[in-house]
Amino acid sequence: MYRIAKILAIILGVVGLVIWVMIARDENPAGSGMVDLMINLGYYMTIITAVVTFAFAVWQLITHPDKLKKALISLGAFAVVLVIAYAVLASGTNINLDSLAQRGIVVDEGTSKMVGAGLWAFYLLALIAVLSMVFAGVKKILNN
Repeated sequence: MYRIAKILAIILGVVGLVIWVMIARDENPAGSGMVDLMINLGYYMTIITAVVTFAFAVWQLITHPDKLKKALISLGAFAVVLVIAYAVLASGTNINLDSLAQRGIVVDEGTSKMVGAGLWAFYLLALIAVLSMVFAGVKKILNN
């Protein structure tokens, strides 16, 4: 599967290079339709890359149960952070909805709570990342 993806990427890269050269040599590239072709090629390459990446990730999880276990534990920890951010930390009532409505911004308490939960989740995940780097650094220093 990796070889097929690699061959397909090389073929699409060569096609993109040929189209780019044709666009660069054209005096009116917007009128020739080549720009649209190049944009569509980029679009399809992005889709193919995403599908292949997802397929390889799923394949690795299926063929290595220990990696699947670690991935599920990580997803569970992420879900716990999201639940804590939404249920405990975000209130949704700490903004003036009337002043936003006067400016034409339609926001309700649910939307405000979701935005707050997203911010709190980001802060918690950033804190966890920093603490884990500090912990790893201290552990490395103490082991030497």
